[in-house]
Amino acid sequence: MLKVISRKLVRKALEMIRQLAEYREDQDEDEEEDVDDDVSGSEDEVDDDNTKDNDTSGDEDEEEDEEDRIEAHKQRYEEFWKEYGKNIKLGIIEDSSNRPKLAKFLRWYSSNDVKELTSFDEYLSRMKPGQDSIYFIAGETKEQLMTSPTLQKLLKKGYEVLLCEDPIDEYVFHHLTEYEKKKL
Repeated sequence: MLKVISRKLVRKALEMIRQLAEYREDQDEDEEEDVDDDVSGSEDEVDDDNTKDNDTSGDEDEEEDEEDRIEAHKQRYEEFWKEYGKNIKLGIIEDSSNRPKLAKFLRWYSSNDVKELTSFDEYLSRMKPGQDSIYFIAGETKEQLMTSPTLQKLLKKGYEVLLCEDPIDEYVFHHLTEYEKKKL
């Protein structure tokens, strides 16, 4: 009975994540349409010097808009994570068939930034060349973890370490032994 309930939770979580992703794709498509409209509309105005000056300020506005959208997306995901993060972690533990899918949505604090959550993909992008493992350390609080001698050794070597302050994290890492062919 517990497996049936947990699978339903996993399916609901995956559905919500899919909806968030679709929302993001819709936003991206809207941006592409805006860019296409700008390009097609500006072909006739290329000779006008005033238009060239206005285009640069428009680019800055678009960059600010993009930054605002990214920040809003992050905030929405953080709200989602606060609400459903434990369920995703439970899904990793209980549903072996969906582990790779769910792993993409996991978030932790890291030694790189103790205030912002990071994903495995973000961690991988910051890995040192030749690094073949993803490092994590478990404990009660981020402050306690940051003073750990083990963590300090890894930091001196230039490695980033995921900070696992939730007791369920240790179980997650016991069931999820690798991500993108990198050992945990």
